[in-house]
Amino acid sequence: MASIEARGTNSWRLTVEAGYDSNGKRLREKKTIRINEKLSPKKLDERLNEELVKFKMEVESGQYIAPEKMMFATFIDEWRVKFAKGKKYAPKTTELNEYLFTLLLPHFGNKKMSDIKTMHIVQYFSDIEDPEKRLFSYKGELSSSTLISLHRVLRNVFGVAVTWKVIKESPMHGLKYPKKIKVKAECYDEEESKELLTILESQPLVWKAIVTLAITTGMRRGEICGLEWKHINLDKGIIEIEQQMVYTKETQKAITPPKTADANRKVSIPKVVVDLLKNLRKQTVINIDKMGSEWKGSLEHQFVFTTSSGSPFGPEYVSNRWHNFVRKHGLRPIKFHALRHTSASLLINQGVHSKVISERLGHSDIAITMNVYGHVFRKADHDAANKFDDMFNKPNKDIN
Repeated sequence: MASIEARGTNSWRLTVEAGYDSNGKRLREKKTIRINEKLSPKKLDERLNEELVKFKMEVESGQYIAPEKMMFATFIDEWRVKFAKGKKYAPKTTELNEYLFTLLLPHFGNKKMSDIKTMHIVQYFSDIEDPEKRLFSYKGELSSSTLISLHRVLRNVFGVAVTWKVIKESPMHGLKYPKKIKVKAECYDEEESKELLTILESQPLVWKAIVTLAITTGMRRGEICGLEWKHINLDKGIIEIEQQMVYTKETQKAITPPKTADANRKVSIPKVVVDLLKNLRKQTVINIDKMGSEWKGSLEHQFVFTTSSGSPFGPEYVSNRWHNFVRKHGLRPIKFHALRHTSASLLINQGVHSKVISERLGHSDIAITMNVYGHVFRKADHDAANKFDDMFNKPNKDIN
């Protein structure tokens, strides 16, 4: 037997018989639904009966799980399909969320959503600081960024659970985000940068262009890999950054919008880079003619940085090649992304206005630039103050 009961304005409770328990007591599953659309009485009855039939089928097939009985792991499955899919997260965000779930599910997976309280969350963040208390395999130190991301995804998941009326209140309510630990931006100084540029002179043209572009523009590796010839105006010396290439295990190489709205920007390039890109374009044309039908270049995207057969370089390839390049030539090991910091640091020390640097890097706010590169600005400020010492310590000329 199944029934529909009005519960209030736009709210109805569906009830479906679910057999008997071991004591012969009749079992019923109940579900409350809301219909906010203005429907005629006939259309409303049809909609309610459709929902009742669907609910009855879920109960009889064993697919229905009462909210109060739903496990965290089960809810995550629902969240993926009914929330995350609709949000259309960027591939990298989806990949990050899946990684975070590997850190959360061993601790919460078998717990009912309604049983997870604020103190369980507090205890979780306390336990994962100690590798011996973790239930997941990773035993290294968790960065403050990872802890903040864990807090973010838990807040999201439990917030959705409240919206869907799976739980009455989020256990994340009132909890503050973990403290962000500022990490000094690693980069090459001026002398190290000159050494790098000297080494690049003997490197293949495509690699020389990639590294030089990173230093002179502060572009991210994904932005460099996603760069197409249509984005470059060699006559005016301007690059338009409109997309990036990301790599995930699920999507492989994929083209997406820039990291943020402000990352969509125009960047001026020096003559040395213009000349490198002109030579690279000539080389690409020669390679296309040479390869003929074997050219593997994309018909949809005319990427700037490719192999001699036309396959585009991916972000992971650039990082791996950089790692080997640094080790081979005895350079101080830094990540490829640190060339972005190197670019900013060199400009700061040359006295370039922070607003210009912020726009070249694609920061949404100049405060981000000041925060990330504060230590460099302080050094530049100290050097500026010393200029006055030089000025006032100059010997005065005799006045006749």
